[in-house]
Amino acid sequence: KILEEDLSSAEEKLTAAEDKLKELETELTDINNNMKKMEAAEGLQAQREDELESKIRDLTEEKGDLHIRAENAERQIQVLEENIAKLEKEVEDEQTSHAETKAELEAVNAEIDDI
Repeated sequence: KILEEDLSSAEEKLTAAEDKLKELETELTDINNNMKKMEAAEGLQAQREDELESKIRDLTEEKGDLHIRAENAERQIQVLEENIAKLEKEVEDEQTSHAETKAELEAVNAEIDDI
């Protein structure tokens, strides 16, 4: 009878140990799955980080290009403003010359009319 009790107790311990083993195996599987998910997420994050760093480099380069273009545009504006000022001066000089010529012509016409 003691042997039967020992056997029954050993069987209960075995069942409990097997249940605990199954529980731990399930937990281990869950942990492994979580690790795989985390590794995949880490890979995606690293890829995203690389993409963002590349985009930052591109934008920085583009910013430099735009800065150069802006400086060139400012120089072109300055040249155009100087040209406009010269042309306005030429127009003013021509208008003055035209007014003087017109006055001379009117004076000559007046003299002709007096004759």
